[in-house]
Amino acid sequence: MNKYKILGATAILSLIAFSACYDDFDEPDTSDYAEQLQSDVELPEANITLRQLKLTYCSNNGKVERPTSYTYSRNTSNWETLIEDDLVIEGVICANDGRFGCLYQMLLVRCIDPETGDDQAIDVEVKHTCLYPLYPVGQRIRLSLKGLYVGAYSRVPRIGYPYFTSSGNHNLGPIPLQMFQEHVQLIGTPDTTVAECKCKDLTTSEGEAWLRATANRVATNYPTIATVHGTFTEADGTATLAPTGSELEDAGYGVNRTLKLVSNTTTLIVRTSTGNEVSHIVMPKDKTVELSGVLSYDSYDDKWQLNLRDTTDFVIKD
Repeated sequence: MNKYKILGATAILSLIAFSACYDDFDEPDTSDYAEQLQSDVELPEANITLRQLKLTYCSNNGKVERPTSYTYSRNTSNWETLIEDDLVIEGVICANDGRFGCLYQMLLVRCIDPETGDDQAIDVEVKHTCLYPLYPVGQRIRLSLKGLYVGAYSRVPRIGYPYFTSSGNHNLGPIPLQMFQEHVQLIGTPDTTVAECKCKDLTTSEGEAWLRATANRVATNYPTIATVHGTFTEADGTATLAPTGSELEDAGYGVNRTLKLVSNTTTLIVRTSTGNEVSHIVMPKDKTVELSGVLSYDSYDDKWQLNLRDTTDFVIKD
């Protein structure tokens, strides 16, 4: 009996430890945890820009389509290339999974060239359920790409590692955490005041015209972080962004809502995962909202798509 009691207690303690990161959405004390999980990696300076990387491996010279050369492609929207050369990129983490877990196993790495102003970002997938204490927003990193895969998932530029889904599909998924630690170097300390952490302002008439222009739907323009404003077409004053278990929830455990922009009839998708703090936000009826988050292009629905990072990304303007 004592043996089973000990095993039961151990299981409970393990569950408590695992849940601590998310308990009541409090900020956990992860100073020792983060230090223990980091590896001492020193990398040379970057030798390829994010623009060059995306033009070569994530698109057909910028067009939102499969490049002419790749290691594997499941279809015209999902492909990957194993990087065998000593390529190193550098950028700043401008979005992560956050304490609400809205962006699952994701780091968005962005680099703005100080001389040309070229602004590029790419999705880096890492297999871990609590990335934000390890790789906080504002942290500059270098990443060695040799042995990793670069390509696209649903035509969105991505760095990751191959995996098979439960249905047997081969996709470009997250990099195992230990492998990622062996490829990444942290540069300095986090600084959220840098330009890479500031959202692109697309709330002006010029910004909304930019969203409407077909010519801007190219891989070198997304993913990124941006701010938009408009009204929800589904808002009735009680409906939430992503009700769990509703008929609106798709196989990816997410709900798409439609935001109509202020200056014209253009709409974009606001996608939210169910079961997190953001999903419970009520969409105000007949009121303008200002939304910030990760902006990408959804080639299936032929619309821009925004994923909020946390509750502060949702602001009611009037």
